[in-house]
Amino acid sequence: MFPALRQRPPETAIEFFVGRDAHGFWAARGAGGREGGLFVSRDAAMKFVRAARLRGQGVAKDAPTPIELWK
Repeated sequence: MFPALRQRPPETAIEFFVGRDAHGFWAARGAGGREGGLFVSRDAAMKFVRAARLRGQGVAKDAPTPIELWK
């Protein structure tokens, strides 16, 4: 028998912001800034976020401004 998968409660779920950076590349960045990456398309960025969701790590939101991976 497989052990039950533990999921984070919704209030602690990581949110990912998805948008374009200042150079026009697609980016996904965790709200805490600890996870993320640059992608060739929005679909590729969303695939990254979906994989994080399978690990129980949150949802995607559109970034309101150009997104920065590192500050």
